[in-house]
Amino acid sequence: MFKKVLSVTLLSAIIASTSMQAFAYNYNDTDVEHLQTVKDAKIDLVKITPSGNVIQKENNLVVNFAQNFNSKYYKTGDYVQFVFENDVKTMEGTLLIPCNSSLIARITCIESPKWFSRNAKVYMEFTHILLPDGTNIPVCVELANKKYLQEGAKETAGKIAAYTLSIGGVGSGLGAAIGVAAGHTITGLIIGGSIGGGVGLVSGIVSPGLHYKAKKGEKVILELQDNLKLPVK
Repeated sequence: MFKKVLSVTLLSAIIASTSMQAFAYNYNDTDVEHLQTVKDAKIDLVKITPSGNVIQKENNLVVNFAQNFNSKYYKTGDYVQFVFENDVKTMEGTLLIPCNSSLIARITCIESPKWFSRNAKVYMEFTHILLPDGTNIPVCVELANKKYLQEGAKETAGKIAAYTLSIGGVGSGLGAAIGVAAGHTITGLIIGGSIGGGVGLVSGIVSPGLHYKAKKGEKVILELQDNLKLPVK
């Protein structure tokens, strides 16, 4: 009986030891590192494994336009190339995506500029990453913070200001001419400038909005919608 109990105890110890070794192996086989990312990113976690590295969902990626872009000359179905101008690495030094890799997007919809300064909207589906060695990696990623590319308030204000100045100048000239004809040059300038500026402001607001433009190298911030598995380099 004593030998039987001893044997059972010994067998239990061996099983427990084996299980702990397996657990330790699995734990050490996957390390967690932290992505060099942009400010205010939701997470920065990356799983490092022998079979591939995984950038976790909700991480941010930064890409740049590979060429100048103007929505006026594009249509639904066209492809747009972005480039990783810098290596995507973890803070611990693991290379994930080498610089000069491309991110390819397909335009799914372009909403043209509309009256009352409503700017064009460009919707894109980002399809895959193309590494310098030709490796093609599917990706599920969207623009961070909003669903489309669009000119901002600064550009819109500039357009309205340009309308105001251009039409305001016409109004000032007309007012001056009327004032001179009536013998009141200064009054004509004041009245003409006020009328012209007001007409320019209203025209700028009511006019169609802007097409979306981006210069080569302009930065775009993206957010992963699913985990991104990358080959070990």
